[in-house]
Amino acid sequence: MKKTLKCAIVGIGFIGKQHYEAIRRCPNTEVVSIVDYKEERGRSFASQYGIASSYTSLEDMLNEQEVDVVHICTPNNLHYSMAKTVIEHGVHVFCEKPLSLTAKESEELVRLTNKYNVKHGVNLNYRSNAMVREMRSRVINNHAEDLLMVHANYIQDWLMFDDDYDWHFDPELVGPSRTVADIGSHVFDTVQFISNQKIKRVFAKLLTVYPTRKKREQFGETFALTYGENFEEVEIVNEDGAMIIAELESGVSVSINLSQVTGGHKNAFDVTFSHSNYSMSWNQERADRLVIGKRNEGNEELYADAKYLSDDVKRFISLPNGHAVGWADAIKNSIYEFYLSLEDDTLVDSVVTFEDGHYLMKIVEACLLSNIENRWVDVE
Repeated sequence: MKKTLKCAIVGIGFIGKQHYEAIRRCPNTEVVSIVDYKEERGRSFASQYGIASSYTSLEDMLNEQEVDVVHICTPNNLHYSMAKTVIEHGVHVFCEKPLSLTAKESEELVRLTNKYNVKHGVNLNYRSNAMVREMRSRVINNHAEDLLMVHANYIQDWLMFDDDYDWHFDPELVGPSRTVADIGSHVFDTVQFISNQKIKRVFAKLLTVYPTRKKREQFGETFALTYGENFEEVEIVNEDGAMIIAELESGVSVSINLSQVTGGHKNAFDVTFSHSNYSMSWNQERADRLVIGKRNEGNEELYADAKYLSDDVKRFISLPNGHAVGWADAIKNSIYEFYLSLEDDTLVDSVVTFEDGHYLMKIVEACLLSNIENRWVDVE
């Protein structure tokens, strides 16, 4: 990259801080501004990290600062309006997932990016893990033969008690889906990316294990909340888990299990591709390993090291094997691939675009409709 990219981050909660750390690892970049609705929090963060300016208004920041890229790291309900504002200012935008609350909103964002000719990306960082890239490379280059079936699980426990409650339960902030839109979108994108196929139809059963939860006063960020003693009972209208069968364009079946209420599983996303010559299994909690499953000989475990992986994957490796890489490395890769795509159009397939984000929203809505009507629903 030839020039220094000037970046702004909107929202500096849990995920916003991860974006900041990742941006700092990318060459020729500078975070020049923070936007956060909590004025003191924004000022404190900017002061602590030597960032030139902080705002409580995105519009004010865009009018007063010269920026190349805006990272949107806010709750879901703000993604559409903020992305729209950034696009209409002619600034490139990198948004957290899900892209919007509805497919109607995401469709409008796609239209606007074309109208204003800005680059756009959605952070679905698992596709930027080196071993996920290796799985895709083996599929694309025909090293993995005919695909037979796919299994995927994304299991967590951070909401397993009936007094676990945060903003993700509020449909005004997250839309009609919680678990499917939150972690299911990661599964949909990863499966589509590895297979190089779209999910074309789904049959979904959504589960809500607690009809009410105890909402308590909260302090801190997502995954690190502390609570006060007083609470109120709140009706729960979105899902704690889901069981989904999907079909790819080729007709291959995909089984997906999602849960945010299963004890002992912290961020357990795993995916297995069963091919006619071997299987490939990846677990994001052991993100620097890829297991090649074989029938007539011992299984093979690949480490994330450039000398073991395909040539088109080597750029995602920064450390030798035995020096574990993982989630933070994948988010850095995700952001850096987007930055590189600003100057190199050949890398657009490496990035989750707003078109991709819109299609993921259509999959989420198909799952919701399937659950209500108890039938297969096509993704159109």
